[in-house]
Amino acid sequence: MYKRFLVPIQWKQTTMFVPPVSQGQVIKVYDGDTITIASKIAIPNSPLYRFSVRLHGLDAPEIRGKSQEEKDAAIISRDKLANLLLHQMVTIKNRGTEKYGRILADVYLDALHINEWLLKNKLAVPYDGGTKAPFSK
Repeated sequence: MYKRFLVPIQWKQTTMFVPPVSQGQVIKVYDGDTITIASKIAIPNSPLYRFSVRLHGLDAPEIRGKSQEEKDAAIISRDKLANLLLHQMVTIKNRGTEKYGRILADVYLDALHINEWLLKNKLAVPYDGGTKAPFSK
């Protein structure tokens, strides 16, 4: 029925959808640079959605890293972030998306800029979105 209205669309003609969400409760901390928040969006009777958020401008050690040292550092980074954020309401700013479809944003707990906090506490390193440097402690 709808086929007659469709014209071929190329990937380059489309834009990744950035959900209209600016705050939510942290319900999961995957690692030191990725959290999941629960939030409603500005539509009538919105259900509670979950959104994966990648913290902008930094890279934390990987939970599934190549070395045991990286995995251990990842657990420390994740646990410190979870102790700070889990079940807290956060604000996300400068929203966009990254290559895996996650929201890419600056995250705030009240006035505390979490991205900067992670860098200051050496739980993550600066990252500009390019090739990641190998893990080093």
